[in-house]
Amino acid sequence: MFLLSYILIAIVTIYVGLAVYLYNLAVKHYPHKKAISKLILAIFILIPTYDIIITNVLGGYYCLTTPDTFINKTVKYPESIYWEDNVYPGFNEEDRELMIKNYLDGVHLTKMALNGDDGKIYIYTRKIPKEKYDEIDKQLKIASKTYIQLNTKFKQPNLLEENKPLWLELRDKKIEAKKIVNEMEKQRDQLIEDYPVKEKVFTKQSMPKLNYTVTFNEVNLNFFSRNFLYLDITKITDNITGKVIAQNQRIMKLFYNITPDLRPTYYDPEPMCGDWYELHLKAFDMLKWRLHGFRDHKVDLNEHLYKKGEK
Repeated sequence: MFLLSYILIAIVTIYVGLAVYLYNLAVKHYPHKKAISKLILAIFILIPTYDIIITNVLGGYYCLTTPDTFINKTVKYPESIYWEDNVYPGFNEEDRELMIKNYLDGVHLTKMALNGDDGKIYIYTRKIPKEKYDEIDKQLKIASKTYIQLNTKFKQPNLLEENKPLWLELRDKKIEAKKIVNEMEKQRDQLIEDYPVKEKVFTKQSMPKLNYTVTFNEVNLNFFSRNFLYLDITKITDNITGKVIAQNQRIMKLFYNITPDLRPTYYDPEPMCGDWYELHLKAFDMLKWRLHGFRDHKVDLNEHLYKKGEK
């Protein structure tokens, strides 16, 4: 890493030195033709930064013409959802296992369909007694609330210096409260694991109708624009009413030429417009009951696009 930094500094130093040398040379030999020296200066400035100008102009245009993100309806118990991801495209076997682990708790979501990377539709079902889940969940919420309160008191500024006995007491209570939270989470996860997942395979034409559909698609940009930007769109449709209840279209820019090579990624994960988060996390209130990590695929989107050779 240090070697890379030194190389980068050396390249920048040589580049700036060459620019200054040629500029002074132009001024010396063409003192009455200031346009030449200005042209040389402009060229050396634009070579490493032209993409910054183009990216922000294009990004500004697309952001002005991109629909705003909206969520018209939030659902706590969607029960059944079909995810259709056409950017990867589809969910491979590892991805499907991850989605089951993340979402199919058998209470909020009892049936989940995923488009596979082989063109098939995989439907998974799991249903557990809601009364048992709610009992554990209630205790977990109480334990979590207690832990948060103790942790907040424990983190009071200067508490250790001003009242060490209280600090020690809160520390011990906080550790014990965390153990209770961990135990309740284990009980909840074990309850879910006790009820096996059933798998059925369909075609898109033969699959049953589910309550909601989440679609994720790349928006194809023209040849010029896609050398600077990436754009995708997520839609959530209520299949009962046929209405789109949530939508997010985001634009991401490629890292600038002057940015060090950050392989295996080349898009800035912070969107120029649109939201970075997975839309379904909020539309289905999943931030409150999602079980594990924050990825729907084993391979991160940025890494996937790099491997796909979008650049």
